[in-house]
Amino acid sequence: MRYWTIVLCALVCGAAFAQTAPKTSQMVGLVEKVGDKGKIDWQYGVIYGKGVGAIPTNEPNKAKAYLKARRYAVMTALENLLMVTDKVRVDATAYAEDFEAKSERIRTEVRGFVKGAEVINERTITLNGAPAVEVTMAVRMYGDEGLSRILIPEVAAQSSTPSTLPVVTKPVAKSAPAPAPPQETSNAYTSVIIDTRGLGVRPAMSPKIRRQDGSEVWGTVGASYDFVIEQGIVVYAKTLEEAKAHRRAGSNPLILRAIGYAKTPGRCDPVLSDNDVRLLLTANDNSGFLNEYRVIFVID
Repeated sequence: MRYWTIVLCALVCGAAFAQTAPKTSQMVGLVEKVGDKGKIDWQYGVIYGKGVGAIPTNEPNKAKAYLKARRYAVMTALENLLMVTDKVRVDATAYAEDFEAKSERIRTEVRGFVKGAEVINERTITLNGAPAVEVTMAVRMYGDEGLSRILIPEVAAQSSTPSTLPVVTKPVAKSAPAPAPPQETSNAYTSVIIDTRGLGVRPAMSPKIRRQDGSEVWGTVGASYDFVIEQGIVVYAKTLEEAKAHRRAGSNPLILRAIGYAKTPGRCDPVLSDNDVRLLLTANDNSGFLNEYRVIFVID
């Protein structure tokens, strides 16, 4: 319950749903709006859906009228939540709905998962001059009861062979000087922060880091994926300061600047220069932070 108190505060403080939002997804910071009925909060790992039910005016019992409207609002919210969940970006090439299309079992599990959503907010509003009930429902992306429990094992199963994808590189100004390779254990890097700002990189449940030739540097989920299911493979931040303050960063993060992205609809895999790849792998050989998923992406 404490978790939902935290995310509800985020919802109330930053986040009433837009009434006239476009029908396609739209990134605003770390929140991705999907149409005008839902959103994905990549920072807190929460998927939201909203539903509205008109309060019948011909029902003399106000309590019954409210409950009828609420039931319809909940039903609509679940439908919208399923639609938003289907649009969760899993990796560079697939959304949740793509996994569902390939497997009836996955489709059934995802629908059962959405049915377990919680009502985190409800209120009475005015809709076209008439009273209505608005309900917001939510599910978690990660954890034992999260969407990751269904999809990450599928990602791991299909990722036994590292992939190579076409890439797009762009000249971007470095926001920080390139750090020197670690020389002593006491100065070992504790994580990597990849700054992708200005490249339009988007968040996903299971992104990868790639070389200039499109080959994979890191990101294939191994056989032991309990941590990824619980916490996610990477953390997303809006600023370098926010990234460095995250607990996954540790005391001495390696900060690198992405030079591009994998050319896929997902656009979620950042590309590093060959020099930075060598630096990253050398640093990881020294302290093994990649094996512990200590990776943070800074995105627009």
